Amino acid sequence: MSVSELRKISDVFDFQSHTHFLHRVDGHRRPILYSRSYHNILFDFERSRRALAQFTPHVFYLSYPFGGYNATAIKAAKDAGFHLAVTTVRGKVKPGDNPMLLKRLYILRTDSLETMSRLISNQPQG
Repeated sequence: MSVSELRKISDVFDFQSHTHFLHRVDGHRRPILYSRSYHNILFDFERSRRALAQFTPHVFYLSYPFGGYNATAIKAAKDAGFHLAVTTVRGKVKPGDNPMLLKRLYILRTDSLETMSRLISNQPQG
């Protein structure tokens, strides 16, 4: 989407970070974040927050690229000002979970509204 298109929908949608240049994999198909220094990761996270600030004044949430994170990335995320971060670990968030390592539910475009409702309301599947 273009910047003008993003501005047009910024009153409806909230834009948060998925990093700036770290959303790539290496030759072994692992997130490149694993091979970057603390300062490189911090710079990227801060740059992403600045870029998104033109659409929303509160850029507090991060989605680790390809679910890749380590202790260095977690520290950089906190130091960059993120309040929480989402992994690709399947599951529900519970009170007391580490806000920098939140799980997620997977809802596919082929899932019905009923399936989505069961997932988010703790009803059994079936």
